[in-house]
Amino acid sequence: MSSDLKQDILDSIEDIGDLLTSYESLFETVKLRSPNNIELAAMGTILHSFYNGVEGVFLLVSKQIDKTTPDNSSWHQSLLNQMMTATEERANLISPESGSLLAPYLKFRHFFRHAYAFMLDWSRLKPLADDLIAVWGNVKEDLTTFCDTHTSFNP
Repeated sequence: MSSDLKQDILDSIEDIGDLLTSYESLFETVKLRSPNNIELAAMGTILHSFYNGVEGVFLLVSKQIDKTTPDNSSWHQSLLNQMMTATEERANLISPESGSLLAPYLKFRHFFRHAYAFMLDWSRLKPLADDLIAVWGNVKEDLTTFCDTHTSFNP
């Protein structure tokens, strides 16, 4: 599509990177000990923001290239599936591997939006927190490759 879309995707990549960088000290802290309630709430917010940022890129691509966005009751999952699937207009935005890695973050996003902070359980968040940087590395690589290779971005 347009170079504006490419720039929007690249800006989102930078924003998600900034999110993770700005909380590096919290990630280091929770490697050494379990978080207190405030740190746990912060970690929940980071995980939620991470997936929202990635999903924001998905929405850009679905609206501007695919010209269709799921509108069913499980549209978040449908959108994730849509981004793993190539169309006539584009290659898959993310690999099936990245989609599988993102699935637990989507599930957490849903929980977080409908729960109170005191309901967060570190034993359930810890695997997400521990894997977040590696998951972001995979997804970031997919998004960057898409921007570098999508034909309408590169005349």
